[in-house]
Amino acid sequence: MPLRDTTMTGSIRQTPASAVPSGSAVIIGLAWGLLGVLVWSGSFILTRFGVRTSLGPFDIIALRFMVAGLLLAPVILRRGLAWRRLGPLGLGLLVLGGGAPYALLSAAGLQYAPAGQAAALIPGLMTAAVALIGIRALGEPLTRPRMAGVAAVLAGSITIAAVSAGPGQTPGHAIFLCAALVWTGYVMVLRRSAIDGLHATAIAAVVSAVCYLPVYALFLPSAFGTAPVADMAIQAIYQGVGATVFGLYAFNQAVRRLGAAGGAALSALIPVVTMALAAPLLGEVPGPIDLAAALVITVGVLLLTVLRGRRGLR
Repeated sequence: MPLRDTTMTGSIRQTPASAVPSGSAVIIGLAWGLLGVLVWSGSFILTRFGVRTSLGPFDIIALRFMVAGLLLAPVILRRGLAWRRLGPLGLGLLVLGGGAPYALLSAAGLQYAPAGQAAALIPGLMTAAVALIGIRALGEPLTRPRMAGVAAVLAGSITIAAVSAGPGQTPGHAIFLCAALVWTGYVMVLRRSAIDGLHATAIAAVVSAVCYLPVYALFLPSAFGTAPVADMAIQAIYQGVGATVFGLYAFNQAVRRLGAAGGAALSALIPVVTMALAAPLLGEVPGPIDLAAALVITVGVLLLTVLRGRRGLR
């Protein structure tokens, strides 16, 4: 979500510190931000639903990037793959963390562990990893609030993985960790290259579609012949249009009106909203330990994002 500096999946321009949003701008910004939270939380829910019912992770990712790749292809035709900015390593990390590999890891993990745990572990661990790697790679200081944020994220993550893990959930947690690490690479590339969020999303989506879809069609198991058409249509539209394009747009609109800190704070609501949606929609009612750990991770993400740019908090 932020500026050359992302907590979610895009990059945005920072609102100047002197600019105070008007009351109407705050209301509109909150509305856009909450829409983005709902869309990304819903993506975890819908993926979990899909892998528990008629579709496998390979099918869901194929539907997602089939639609997103077609929708964002005009962006690539106009602006290219940013090869000079990215180079081969940067392009590879961008596609790994923002494209099919990240989505496959998330979907695979959701075969084993609940959606609420995925929404807590993946964004939280990514944000903590970016903060730690940024010390050396980007020269960003680790202030006391940010150190507390890293500690809170790690404490909450360890609690979910080691204390509240149910039977058979451990593989899912390990896969979520891998997803967080590849997403970290995506965010670091965005920070260093300063590519805007829409262009980065288009690169990841189109390259994923070109590389993944032929492999899926030729070699991977498919449920397209047996899955209900309605299930496939919902996944294609929601994942391809909603989660991949609209979620990014909504958060960019929120940050334009609220500033980077306000937008980052809203992204920390994703674990809590996902758990709230998972209870009625999936029957996955979080236990008290899961809920407490998600709240601790949320506090950690807030410390790592909202306070990262403030001076005097050393």
